[in-house]
Amino acid sequence: MLRDRTAILFIITAFVTGLCGAFFYPLSSLFIVEELGASPMLLSLYMILAVVSAVIVSQLLARQSDRNWKRKTILLVAMICYLITISSFIVVRDYWLAVTIATVFGSVSGASFGQLFALGREYADRHMEDSTTFLSTMRAGIAIAWVFGPPIAFMLKAAFGYNASFAVSTVVVSLSIVVIAKYLPNGVVKDEPESNTDVKAAAASTSNGLIALYCSVVVFAFAANNLYITSMPLYLSQELKVDPSWLGFLFGAGALCEIPIMLYAGRLAERVGTLKLLMFGLISGALFYSVMLTSTTFIAMLLAQVLNGFFIGVCATLGMVVLQDMMKDRLGTASTLFSSMLNISMLVASLSVGVVGELFSYYTTLYVSLAGSIAALLMLMVFKALESKRQPLGYVQTS
Repeated sequence: MLRDRTAILFIITAFVTGLCGAFFYPLSSLFIVEELGASPMLLSLYMILAVVSAVIVSQLLARQSDRNWKRKTILLVAMICYLITISSFIVVRDYWLAVTIATVFGSVSGASFGQLFALGREYADRHMEDSTTFLSTMRAGIAIAWVFGPPIAFMLKAAFGYNASFAVSTVVVSLSIVVIAKYLPNGVVKDEPESNTDVKAAAASTSNGLIALYCSVVVFAFAANNLYITSMPLYLSQELKVDPSWLGFLFGAGALCEIPIMLYAGRLAERVGTLKLLMFGLISGALFYSVMLTSTTFIAMLLAQVLNGFFIGVCATLGMVVLQDMMKDRLGTASTLFSSMLNISMLVASLSVGVVGELFSYYTTLYVSLAGSIAALLMLMVFKALESKRQPLGYVQTS
């Protein structure tokens, strides 16, 4: 893989794309409140409109990419819309104008993740022996970007203001557009002769019910994680009242544990099976939340991040692979669907932290995260049982 120039460019593109989001998204909600004067209700409205519009538009674009639109063209348009969104936030100081831009242009930019990984999967299927390891490495590139992207963004904001961080993000997006346009392949040319009906029939045999069940697994698993990420700063500062440095060490340790798991998830899946490894990941997540519920010492919480890293590292890399394997005739739709489920899980977590924190406490959100990981595990077990009753579709490695 490392000898393949195009493969390396895919990994670099994933890293740069992750860096774009790492500079912009952590600051966006704070920007809406501090610079645009939005109330908590208006902030929630902004988040809901941004997520819902991104899910709808990206899925429509993904469907067209699986028919006759070029994935690379859609990816470039999405990144250009992302550039417009970030550039606008440098000058916009009106809440409703910001909402309009995020809904119109930001919704199109939501297609970038799915199209990039669909392109990567198509390339890996044609030119590599192990597409799962390649996609895992691409996903690790995004994770690495998120390890140091947000801290740099907040340092720029503290030193020079929001515009400095957004300006750096626009430069990074521009760089990614150049790399995509000049170096990435156009993707597979879709040619569907009549003799290909067997392949299409086999791919179509994955029922929408099974796909919906698996999507529920993704939403519950990542909602649990996003709820933990959102509520942990509040729990540590307002309820445990510990040193603020705890949070940085805990989140940093979790991210560092994720990366090696992401890099080796493909090889582990070959030995254990993708679905079994996903189950182990969810079990690790449940154990992690159990430790966080029963421990208040820094050492215990820090050591528990190994469990959290395995949980997220496995689910973030293999979660999309399973969807792609179920929908091999619709790689763009599958990759974008996974991205959409991540957005929905983030929205669920954002709404949950306010409700649970208001009615109970931020500590209680850990119980909700534990319940979410257990629910995801139970649904995945049901999914595996139903899947094992069907004829193999060509992704027998998931068993």
